[in-house]
Amino acid sequence: MIIDGPLSVERQRRSQQYYNLFNLLNGFSYMCLGDTVIILLALNLGCADQVVSTLGSMLFASFLVLPVGKIVAARVGAVRCQSIFWILRNCAALVVASSVPVTYLGHPELATTLLLGGAFLFYGCRAAGVVMIQPLLGDIASESERPVFIATNATLFSIASFVAMLGIIALLHIHEDGWSLMAVVMVGSAFGLTSTHFIRKIDETAAPRESARRPVVSELRVSLANPMFIRQLLSGFVVNLAVIMTVPTTMLTLKRGYGVSDRNALFFSLIQLVGAAIMSRLVGRVSGRIGPRKVLLYCYGAFLLTALVWAVCPMQLHPVFVWLPFFLVGGAYVSANNATMHYFLQTIPENNRVVASIAINVITGALAGLVGMLLSGALLNWVNEYFVGVAAIHRYRAYFIISGIILLPGFFCVKQLPRLPIEKRRLKIRWQDLF
Repeated sequence: MIIDGPLSVERQRRSQQYYNLFNLLNGFSYMCLGDTVIILLALNLGCADQVVSTLGSMLFASFLVLPVGKIVAARVGAVRCQSIFWILRNCAALVVASSVPVTYLGHPELATTLLLGGAFLFYGCRAAGVVMIQPLLGDIASESERPVFIATNATLFSIASFVAMLGIIALLHIHEDGWSLMAVVMVGSAFGLTSTHFIRKIDETAAPRESARRPVVSELRVSLANPMFIRQLLSGFVVNLAVIMTVPTTMLTLKRGYGVSDRNALFFSLIQLVGAAIMSRLVGRVSGRIGPRKVLLYCYGAFLLTALVWAVCPMQLHPVFVWLPFFLVGGAYVSANNATMHYFLQTIPENNRVVASIAINVITGALAGLVGMLLSGALLNWVNEYFVGVAAIHRYRAYFIISGIILLPGFFCVKQLPRLPIEKRRLKIRWQDLF
């Protein structure tokens, strides 16, 4: 509900409780619908490597839908905007699930189309739904409450994700096939739809809606005239490209390079979650001292190290060795998101942040998604054709060797970000990547 004037303390407290409940259910839902399960579903249905890499880039390419969220928020406010797109998002997950029966009915091409189209809509609705998340969180929590409130949300999301992952592993231990994964997606969709009941109960002021109504073109000109903003666009692009070219192919290498079962692959995903939790907390402690620029450099280095680890991986699966790239990509992905937000909030004026945030997400996210989709897909297609007579693990080694060479110059693009002054390195509001 949109309230005239500031929210009372009572309304803020109630809205925080509803948002916590929403995020708890959302964490459970996302783990059943998100990156890992969708990729496992594609592998289970026999999709080509290029399809898997395309799915890995959808999270970024779908930022093309983000401006639609601004248009909707300008009409109905941040709460109803997120509620509408969350319903659409979870309906899109059912489109993904429908690829399983379509495959078994003998229409693999149609199933692939449903899988890719459903994934794009799923991630796109997520991007459109959270477009005004910063003004909304500013409404329902005072400045002194925000660090604890955001940390609580991140904790609830992580706990729910971990529980959901254990439940999925238990289910696949009983029965492991495409139908089981379809059931997981449907259960996740049900939890996601249920979560919208709580988001609709949140109160907000008119501020998020008014922010969404502000003209884009004039503010975008101001942003593009800022040299520091241009450098953020470039560094954001190369970091997102590194994510696209390493994270989904890490699971692909484990599954098709070593022939690991879905159930065991999810254990490695748990390592990725643990890496995200540990590194997010650790980096949050040191970022105020060393600055977000150095954090981004270390994160980019972690993606390069992931490519190096896979390039020299052994022929036979050694769990301890393979745990390392999963831990690295989990920690680097979350830490890079946090550092990017830290740098953004400390360098972009408050009255220009909404439009600047949209521009960064659309330009660096969507563009990196499209480039990464084409680049990783073409590279996987080439190594599979050129190394057709060798063991699968050798093909993925070749992929990561070439990927590492392609990504190496990106390190210097991140390095060109100006250092923040000491007084700007500590961020009052820590941001966690909310789904």
